Amino acid sequence: MTASGNVNWHTANGGGLPFRPPTVDEALPYSPFTSVVPFSPDIIPFPSTEPSAPPSTLTPEQQADAKKAVDILNGEIKGTSSIAQHLQSTLHELQNLLNPAELTQFEFKSVTQLATPPPDSSLPAQANGSTPFQIPSLSPFASLLLKRTDVSFVGQSSPCWVTVLLTDFNKGARSHSPPRHKQSRETPNKRSMPIPTPHPASHSQPKPQPQPQPQPQPDSRPHPQLQPTDAGNDPSAQSSYIQYSATPYTSKPSSQPLRPGPAVIIKPHGPTAPREQYKSYATEISDGAWKRKQENNLAADEAPSMRAREREIAEKKTRDMLNLLNRLSEARHEGHDDHARFFSTVPVVESETTVLNNKGMTRLSDAVSNLVNMGCFSSLPLEKALFIQALCEPSIAATSELPQDLAEGENKSWFSMAQSGLSACELVLRTMVNGAEDRRICSEDLVRDIIKCLKHVLDMCVIPIVESRRTGPSSGLFQLASTNKDEIHAVLRCCGYVFSSLATLIGKVNLAETALSPVEYISFSIIFVQNGESEKESALDVKKFEAFRQKAMDVLVQIFACHSDQRNSITVEVLNNLEKLSDKRASARQFKSQREMPIMLVSAFFMRIVQAAACRNSQEERTADQLRSATPDQGEMSQESDAESEYERKKKHFRKVAKRKPSEIANKLMDDSTRVALDISSFLVARARNVSKTGDKPFRALLDLFIEDFCNVLGSPEWPAAALLLEKLCGYMANIVQNNSKETGVPDKDMALATLGRMGGGIIDFTMRLKAHRRGLDISQSELSNTLVRFADDAFDNGINNNDLLGLQGPYWVVLDALPKYLKPQANPDDPHLQSVNGCHTTFWMHAFNQAFPSQAVDEPRRRSLDLLEEELSKMVMDPDWLCREYKSQNVTDAQRQLASGIVTLQTAFCKYLPGIITTLMNNTKNSSAMLKARAMSSLTSLIEKDPQTISEQTFISITRLLVDSSPKVRENTVSLISKCLDQNPGLQQHCLGNVLQLINDPATGPKKRAIKLLKDIYLSATSKETKLSIATSLLLPVMDDDKGISDLTCQTLEDIWLSPESSNSRADDNQRRLGRDRKVSLLVDTVQRIQRDQTHLEAFETFFANVLSSKYKNSTANFKICKDLVMVMIEGVIGTDSAKGETSQARILQTLSILAKVNQSLFTSDQVQLLKLYVKDLASTADLPVLRPTVTIFRYVFPTLPSFQETFAEEVRVSLSQTVSKLAGWAAQNHPTCRETLLDVAHCLWMISPLVKGDSPSGMVGLQKLMTLISSVVVQLEPYSNGAPKKLHAITSYLTILGVFGKVCDFDQHINLWRKILLQSTQKAINNKHVTGDQMKRLLGWKGNSVSALFLEGVRPFTMQTWEMSIREQALRSAGEISQQSPKMFMRADIEKAFKLVFVNQDNMELKRAVLIQFRDFFASAERRSETGAEIAVGEGAVRGAARLDTSFAASDNDSATLHLAQKFLSDIISIALGKTEDLALLATNIIISISRQGLVHPKEVGPALIALETSSVANISQKAFIEHQKIHLQHETMFEKEYMTAVTQAYEYQRDICNDLHGLTSTTFKPKMYLLFNVLKSGSRKTLKKFLTNICKQIDFELPKLDCTGAIPDVVMFARFCLENLGVFDYQRIDELVQLTSGLESIVLKHTGPAVALAIETDIPQNEHVPAQQPHEPIADGITNGPPAQGPSQEVIPESRLRQLTVACMILQMMWETRSFIRRIYNLQGKITQKDFQKPANRMNFVSGKELWDRMSGIMTSLDNRENMMKQCKEFSDLIEVDREAKIDDEDDNSELLAQAAAGYETPDEEGPNGGGSTVSTSGKGRKRKGSAVGGSTPKKARGRHRGNLSKSKRISKTPDDDDCD
Repeated sequence: MTASGNVNWHTANGGGLPFRPPTVDEALPYSPFTSVVPFSPDIIPFPSTEPSAPPSTLTPEQQADAKKAVDILNGEIKGTSSIAQHLQSTLHELQNLLNPAELTQFEFKSVTQLATPPPDSSLPAQANGSTPFQIPSLSPFASLLLKRTDVSFVGQSSPCWVTVLLTDFNKGARSHSPPRHKQSRETPNKRSMPIPTPHPASHSQPKPQPQPQPQPQPDSRPHPQLQPTDAGNDPSAQSSYIQYSATPYTSKPSSQPLRPGPAVIIKPHGPTAPREQYKSYATEISDGAWKRKQENNLAADEAPSMRAREREIAEKKTRDMLNLLNRLSEARHEGHDDHARFFSTVPVVESETTVLNNKGMTRLSDAVSNLVNMGCFSSLPLEKALFIQALCEPSIAATSELPQDLAEGENKSWFSMAQSGLSACELVLRTMVNGAEDRRICSEDLVRDIIKCLKHVLDMCVIPIVESRRTGPSSGLFQLASTNKDEIHAVLRCCGYVFSSLATLIGKVNLAETALSPVEYISFSIIFVQNGESEKESALDVKKFEAFRQKAMDVLVQIFACHSDQRNSITVEVLNNLEKLSDKRASARQFKSQREMPIMLVSAFFMRIVQAAACRNSQEERTADQLRSATPDQGEMSQESDAESEYERKKKHFRKVAKRKPSEIANKLMDDSTRVALDISSFLVARARNVSKTGDKPFRALLDLFIEDFCNVLGSPEWPAAALLLEKLCGYMANIVQNNSKETGVPDKDMALATLGRMGGGIIDFTMRLKAHRRGLDISQSELSNTLVRFADDAFDNGINNNDLLGLQGPYWVVLDALPKYLKPQANPDDPHLQSVNGCHTTFWMHAFNQAFPSQAVDEPRRRSLDLLEEELSKMVMDPDWLCREYKSQNVTDAQRQLASGIVTLQTAFCKYLPGIITTLMNNTKNSSAMLKARAMSSLTSLIEKDPQTISEQTFISITRLLVDSSPKVRENTVSLISKCLDQNPGLQQHCLGNVLQLINDPATGPKKRAIKLLKDIYLSATSKETKLSIATSLLLPVMDDDKGISDLTCQTLEDIWLSPESSNSRADDNQRRLGRDRKVSLLVDTVQRIQRDQTHLEAFETFFANVLSSKYKNSTANFKICKDLVMVMIEGVIGTDSAKGETSQARILQTLSILAKVNQSLFTSDQVQLLKLYVKDLASTADLPVLRPTVTIFRYVFPTLPSFQETFAEEVRVSLSQTVSKLAGWAAQNHPTCRETLLDVAHCLWMISPLVKGDSPSGMVGLQKLMTLISSVVVQLEPYSNGAPKKLHAITSYLTILGVFGKVCDFDQHINLWRKILLQSTQKAINNKHVTGDQMKRLLGWKGNSVSALFLEGVRPFTMQTWEMSIREQALRSAGEISQQSPKMFMRADIEKAFKLVFVNQDNMELKRAVLIQFRDFFASAERRSETGAEIAVGEGAVRGAARLDTSFAASDNDSATLHLAQKFLSDIISIALGKTEDLALLATNIIISISRQGLVHPKEVGPALIALETSSVANISQKAFIEHQKIHLQHETMFEKEYMTAVTQAYEYQRDICNDLHGLTSTTFKPKMYLLFNVLKSGSRKTLKKFLTNICKQIDFELPKLDCTGAIPDVVMFARFCLENLGVFDYQRIDELVQLTSGLESIVLKHTGPAVALAIETDIPQNEHVPAQQPHEPIADGITNGPPAQGPSQEVIPESRLRQLTVACMILQMMWETRSFIRRIYNLQGKITQKDFQKPANRMNFVSGKELWDRMSGIMTSLDNRENMMKQCKEFSDLIEVDREAKIDDEDDNSELLAQAAAGYETPDEEGPNGGGSTVSTSGKGRKRKGSAVGGSTPKKARGRHRGNLSKSKRISKTPDDDDCD
């Protein structure tokens, strides 16, 4: 178009105007279409009021180039071939520019004075004297563009046409092809005010007369779109077409006339336009902080127009490039001066070639980079770009032919050439990526050459070096890499550049599969090549190579994203190569993104391909757009061919795709993404099943790593796919747990439960991170922060509204807006990763919207806001850049974007499944499998450790039920769970306290320890006194636990809650400290009150204070001070108790004081004790006993320690106590509780106080005389009843009680003369008072003995006779025992021994036995205490009195003789009672046996078997005490005790049979072996003893057939065998040699010795016809021959019942041996051969196999004696077991197995290497061996088999034992 043409236009169409509109050339510089043309002052004139000539937009050269380009396009159209790629690409770009949805909406102010008349107006054609110009026709390309482009806009109401095209064209041609208007197209309005529309006008044909103009280069950037209006009948719609500006015309109207030119005119409204002609637009959804961009803003991805300086620089760079290319073109010739400067010759295969040298390559690369950086490389002529590629091709080809070996000395040149070739590859790829849109610039052959070059360098250099190691065959290559590290890093860097350029090219160009396949191959090679795990072991820098791996991953992801047909192959290839990955966490996680934790590269790859699948395929979009724009006009498709048919098919497909709604597209993308996630999850789970973490293939460990990676990035804006992958993995795991089919085993479920626990922990960790972001956000920071915090609070409460979540102000919008800045500070909008993440978030958003607001019926319209939201989302789905182009980016902080992304993630299905995970784990805590139960508990523990608030109250209640589970590990874990829950919510303790208190008595150590710690925490935080008392009471018993760890922990706990020091804070006054002491005293007193009737608890209470006040205790000094203060407070409490509380409070306090007095008498002072004398007076009734007894106890223990004692106080106490003796004895005779114990304390006090009361007597023994008078009077009064006096039972019992108590306490032999005198006086006095006769007192009157104890015994013994009542005998025996304890030699008196013996011999009343046993127990216990005291003196005062002790150490005392005498005489009777049915007597007897054993009074073999039998008792106290003593005996006397174990086993069986009435070897509830304590003792000792035990017990079970006892319903020998075998089968073995010895021993019996003898007897004695039941078909022996029953001849006899029973019993025992052997093999997973080297290995047991399995097998065998048919069946099964070989015969197996069995037993040590250098082996299966054993030591000749040897394999085994393969 010329300048004159521009001027003439206005005079032809609108002359006479006051000023003219701008011409096209004048308006063109302000148009966005010139943004790619650098501005210069000659194009944009200086603003001036003077008219100026229209500037020229294009130079003649540019116009010629444009014409040439159009001619090329016209030539392709006129050609006979189908539409060329270049033509299609150009059409596609121009259509994108003219896409109505992409054009800016303008708002024009109407100017009334510019009422330009329409083209058909009646103005003169030559108003200004100008002549009209000819209308040119459209070119073929312009015509084609016109047909395929529609830029018309149609509104909803009043018509207003604004139509714009880039090219002026012939109006006549336009009139023949009227524009096609889409009546339904609508775009959102850019302003919120109503838009006025003009009145309709009459339609007339316009007559524009435009001048032709060279078409400028199209810009590929999208442009703002126009305001949509209606195109009704407005004549202005037919106005001329001009280019438009993106900037509204804002200059003010000028008074000066403007030059004429074309203009876009919008007819204004008239002043009287009716209101209904205005169009009202609905307000958009509130933007809040989001503001739309102004219309004059550029698109988000559009570079701003160049400034003048930038244009000059670009032009200069372009000229430099052209000059360089011309120079290189000339220098290519060898004779040129610059040839050597830029080129060099390199050798190739059998020739040489000329390539660019490093300098030339660097110059050319820098020049290309300058143009690319300026954005003007695409303007470079096509032939120049092709010339650049031609210059690089020789380097690429030469590099592809580099030698394969990096020879020493040539490596420098190799690396240099490789670097040059890779630089050439990268340079060519840059020209392809940034060059013009022309198919010639992207040659597929050249791309393949580049890939070949890259592959060659990687295969020959990079990969071998990466795989090399410091040592080994590749050490030379490692050394080479170390020497040339800089060069190799340069090559690696160049390879990375090539990968990056390839990724960009793949996203831009549709590469053929022949090019994609090698790219995929080399990418996989890089990703999965094994690099060193540390810098020391890696030839290349680990970080640099991992960054290089990421570039290879980028290529694969780009192929995955752009080529949907390659997705499946890429996914499968990656999954199949996972086993090459390292499963070590430190070396595996090398992928480091900018803001997230390091993860594995493959984890990132999985998430990226899932995200890529959720994005629209860019290549598919391009093809669809091209095909969619193609017209069905047959004129354009002149030829019909197969290619055209394929084209049409694709065209129909993509048109169908193009018709999809955005919501459908989003759902399809979501399905694709889900499918990829499912494929990945399915493969990972399938490979991880049944594979242990220590297996050969670490898929289980890899699965854990993947899940940890996904959980670590959960909620990250960069990785939205993490939640989707975790959701699918979680679903698979839940299905595995819930699947109860046989295909899903326990290991699978164990893996699933562990994984679910890990996922639940990931959810909790993510929630905690999200809460941290929420706390770190300041709501006053911005309105956005306030909104996000509100959303987060709603999300945490599961109450977020979908309108808030999915709205335009919601978190989705924040994530998308902040995404570019989050990924990279200056992210490129074309970055593939950014595009995939952005598209994935958009797809998830649209999918969530579709799920939340599904399309409703027509009669139920949705709210307008939802429709507008859907419209906005649809635009984002169709154009991911729409958001950043339409809205201003907000300044979102990291915390805001993290919180927004977390809110979105929190609403995903995976995060909502946390309650389901907890429920699944809870359900499996009740699983029958111990393995699954423990796994579920472990997973629950990990969840609660992370966040105890995760557990609801109802779930917590369910957890507390596990405290009574049979598994100790489950109980222990449950206590840990409860502890963590209570830390957060102490109110839950009401649901668990009772069960936790019961765990104090748990048999296992683990649960007990955790329970003690938990109870301490509950106690310290509890406010209820009742709760504290319950805890304190329960914590007492563990103080006396045999486990020192338990007792020490309990003592420490009680010390912390009872004896913690008061605050030393200076602010704490004395009153506060006093209140603290009062609270402690109150708790102690209440505790004693609660346990006062429980002797065990009282003993534990006393033991605790004895421990903490012991001089050996670490805090003894502080504890003593605290206890002394507590005693002071208690004494004050006793004295100060008011009458309202009465004596009850005094008694409780005194009882507590009495315990402390027993423990440590130094806690009391003389003054305190004297205050208590009032409480021993006036004993009126038994109601006074609670006060009297503790007071007397205090006196008993404290009096001897007082430094001074007032005789007056002593006399008062003596008198008071003496008055209580008769009353207490009387009440004791009536069996009143505690009276006898109180009387014992009184006796101690009197015996201690009486010598202190000297009185006025010269002898100074008034107090002692009075005590002797009291006791002698009792002797005198009792004497007549043994000599025929009338019986007074109450009086006799009272007298016997007094004699027994005082005879035990008082040693009157020290004052024998005084006693004789007082006894005689008392006797004479009784005779004088005629209470007795002289004959009755004859013995006393003539008594001259020297032992008062003997006198007492002679008076008591007559009452032990059987003629007396049982109560008298009981009291007499008790008194006799008590008196004998004072003088132990009395136990050896014949009459006393006989009296005691009669109790056991005559099987008298149990009360008599109890009385005798109590005396024995007390006596043995006192003897032990004396021994222990002596031991303490030995290490204490022994150094001082050592000589004296040595003098007496070898002299036996009466105590020693008495204890030995009782042990020898009564041990058998005591053992009988211990093994009896009465529990309390059994416990008494057990304690006596243990005491005898501890004192060494008898040989260990005498008590050992009894202790072992008692270990199997169901009474825990008995079994535990017996076990502890047995263990001591075994450790001290192992060699002499080992022979007694078989006797002990027999005794244990008899104890279970006769007393426990349970003949099983396992407990019925837990299937635990009853003799497990015995086996634990054996394991703690010598291994030789253990092996000997296993050998002997096998012999014990073995039998001789002729001697087999078969009497009884089930013979005792069978039951004994089952008892032993069940124990052997479930014992916990430690090493392989134990298992080999046991299984070999059982196999030897069954297969070599006893078994063959029994089988021979069966074959001999049982007729063959009886083997096969009548209903079973006959088995074929050979072809056509059946093994039918023999003819019943007259001589055939049926086996006798007795013989059949004997054989059946033998078969049952042997079958049980075989079942035990098979069961052991299974649970210890014994497979294959075992060598002697394996003996020392630990035996690993499968804990999920329960002993119930063996129990059931044994129970099935027990039914064999029910009837004859079962007996025959059992014999047949055993016969088959012996006869049938199930595997191939191994000739020397038996010999080897015998040698190994002997070696395992320790009898010999064969050569480990053997004759062939290998260790001896044994088959643990027992299969395949020939039954070479013979019966009875081989004396019985071997009998020929009844069937042919070759038919043995056809016999089927009917045994209940599973096949050995199954067992394995």
